Amino acid sequence: MSKNLQKVKEMLDGNYKNKIQVGHIPDNVHANREIGDKWTDSDGVQWEQKNGYRSKINKLVSVGLGDQCSDCKKLIVKGWDKDSYKWNERCYYCQIDFEAQFTRKTGGTELDKFQSEEGRKKWDKLSKKEQKKLLDKSLDGHDRYIIERTKNYIEGWQKENEIFIKERDEEKVFDKSVANALANGNVEMTINKNKTMTK
Repeated sequence: MSKNLQKVKEMLDGNYKNKIQVGHIPDNVHANREIGDKWTDSDGVQWEQKNGYRSKINKLVSVGLGDQCSDCKKLIVKGWDKDSYKWNERCYYCQIDFEAQFTRKTGGTELDKFQSEEGRKKWDKLSKKEQKKLLDKSLDGHDRYIIERTKNYIEGWQKENEIFIKERDEEKVFDKSVANALANGNVEMTINKNKTMTK
C-alpha cells in the first residue's frame, strides 16, 4: 500500500496524528530567478523578476487609464481634481495657478469713466461696435475666461433643458389605461372576495 493511502486509512480510523498536506509543490517557483526573467506559476499568474523583487505582469497598461491634467500631466484621481477637471481639464491646483495668473491689476481701465451717471449716458450713445471694441480692450484674460465659462455653462444648461422638455413631452404623464387596469383589477378582486364570503 502507498504512503498516501496508508495516511488516509489511518486518518479515517482516527489513528493518524499529523496533518495531511494537499497540493504542495516541493520546489519554490520564485527562487533562483535572474533579473528580467518571466515565468508563470501554477495559478497561471505571470511574474517578472526585477532588481531585488518580483512583480506580477499586468495585462492592463499602467498609464492612460484615467484622465490627465492638461498642465502637469498628473492623473486625475481625487474628488476635487475630478470636479475641476470636468470643467477645466486641469487638476485642482493647476486651476488655482491658472486663475491666479489673471488676478486684476490695480489701476483704472477705459471703462471706469463710464461708471458715473454721465458716463452711463455716454455709454448708451456709443454704437454696439464701439462698445464691443472698448470691452475687448479693457477686459483682461481672467474676465474673458469668466465670460466664456459662464457662456458655456448657460449653453450646457439650455441643452439639458431642451432634452428634459423633449423627454417630458414624449411620455404620457396622465396615462388613464394604467389607472383603469388597476381599478378593474380591484373590482374583480372585490367581487371574488364577496363570493367567497357568502358561501
